[in-house]
Amino acid sequence: MTNNRIHEPSEMAQSSVQLHPDDRWGVILLCHGSQRGTSAAECSCAWETTENSHLQLPYWCNNCPSTPKGLKDAVNLLGIELGAANAEVILSCLEFIEPHPDEAVRILTDKGFNKLVIMPYLLGHGKHATLELDEVLEELKNQAPTADIFLSEGFGSDEKLASLVIERIESLQSSNSYTPSNEHPTGILLVKAGTKTQYDDCSWMVELGQIVENRLGSNYAVSIAQSHYGDPTMDEAAANLVDNRNVGSIMCVPYLFFPGLILQRNVIGGLEKLRSDYPDIPIRVTPPLGVDSRLVSVAADRIREVWSR
Repeated sequence: MTNNRIHEPSEMAQSSVQLHPDDRWGVILLCHGSQRGTSAAECSCAWETTENSHLQLPYWCNNCPSTPKGLKDAVNLLGIELGAANAEVILSCLEFIEPHPDEAVRILTDKGFNKLVIMPYLLGHGKHATLELDEVLEELKNQAPTADIFLSEGFGSDEKLASLVIERIESLQSSNSYTPSNEHPTGILLVKAGTKTQYDDCSWMVELGQIVENRLGSNYAVSIAQSHYGDPTMDEAAANLVDNRNVGSIMCVPYLFFPGLILQRNVIGGLEKLRSDYPDIPIRVTPPLGVDSRLVSVAADRIREVWSR
């Protein structure tokens, strides 16, 4: 069993942008929020069970943190990455976990910060990251009219995120009895949390999937999916891999931060159906993304883009 790896940011990353002391920023890492994901039964580990259905943790278990703990770890790493001389970082969530955005702004403005940047720590471009954030930003500007409040870009597609996905794939490779080939590649089913297609057309995820496939090589075929609500569905993505890409096995990568209801109910539940639909295709699932320096680094990049403006 391995521990979830958290890499310390490099000195170069910490010092790439140095601001004047009077120009320190308040940074709000804005997340969706959840109190779930406190046991392996809500994680990818639940896919591998003993014959009598008792949970048996696989060798690749990452001891994934719950959402509250994981988000606090991400905030701490982001503070190190940006540098205490440049910014103070606090966590805020849209639901469940306090402080909510209005309180987060109040905390920072009460400390004397008059420049704030909100980083949407959300993996998709759904309603929370588009329509809802626009509304939140307008309310916050009205709440603190003397402060300059900026919204950074979200994650989107990024080479660092592709590297993290590939690492999750490689975490299962050593125990994979299936040998891929050009004729029968390993199918990679990259699954994000579902959102209605009207809010997220998943074009960024198509781009991310293509980066992953290009880097893995011709023995792999990548297809993207949403866990629920929107298109493409897991059924559609799996059919593309089996019928159009002629894969010999499928490896699902949950493009989620932490264990929880979406992973347990929607992703694992969807895989159970695929196992029934394709009994001759071995199906495996990787750990979720967890807390990782590459995620934090991309968040820091988005924040520095605001600073550079």
